[in-house]
Amino acid sequence: MFFTGILINSLKIDQLERKWAARCLFLLVIAISICSNLWPVGDPDFSKFTEWAGSFSNTSDMYASILSSNNIALSVISIGNIIYYVFSLVITFVYVFIGLLYSRIYVGEKSGQKLVQSCIAYFKYLPILVIFFIMISIPAVFLLVIPVIFVFIIPALYFSPILITHEKKNPVDALIFSYQYTKGVKFSIFWNLFMMYTIYQLPQALIISIFPANSNVDTFLYSFFTAFFVLAMGRMNGIFYDRLRIHPVVQKAGPMN
Repeated sequence: MFFTGILINSLKIDQLERKWAARCLFLLVIAISICSNLWPVGDPDFSKFTEWAGSFSNTSDMYASILSSNNIALSVISIGNIIYYVFSLVITFVYVFIGLLYSRIYVGEKSGQKLVQSCIAYFKYLPILVIFFIMISIPAVFLLVIPVIFVFIIPALYFSPILITHEKKNPVDALIFSYQYTKGVKFSIFWNLFMMYTIYQLPQALIISIFPANSNVDTFLYSFFTAFFVLAMGRMNGIFYDRLRIHPVVQKAGPMN
């Protein structure tokens, strides 16, 4: 099963019944991005680590060096670097949760719920959502050595956050039902996510390259593209759920099915 038109529809982030809600979330992401880039917590300078990593011919040698070292906390990585990494990780999760809030508002509208109802339901289950991401993040760290596996895992777990906040599933049931609901559409989900990421990265890199490095202009542009990407990803999540669960779209048999 292969859905068409989802990518274009996902870019229409302003098309909610309450347009101001989408605009507020957009401005919120921009504000967080600008503040986190202009005033980061910790030390964002990883030059010592990159120089050390560049001294190895391949990543296998680098990992072997780390594992054979008695001092796992390498001198090339400072406490400030670790704090900055944790800070960046927290900011990333904040973006994810804002995108999922957009998804929940979108799904709520398609289900006939008011904005207030969707927001209350989302924040009510937000602690469970945090637990869910902690639960899947731990094994994800070990799966990073096999990136291709994410082609199958991410689409399979795609609906889990909505199932938690909309269908009130517990994290384990959300994983199981998400895998079932995405049967036959996992490639479509992966392809649309990949294309969305490409659309986010290429224009951003092209436009930012015009301006001097480390200028405030590229910070503002990066924040704009990040805000658009976060909401577009959230909208895409909601669109897929709507087409599969709320207003199912009957697909004709074809080569992509």
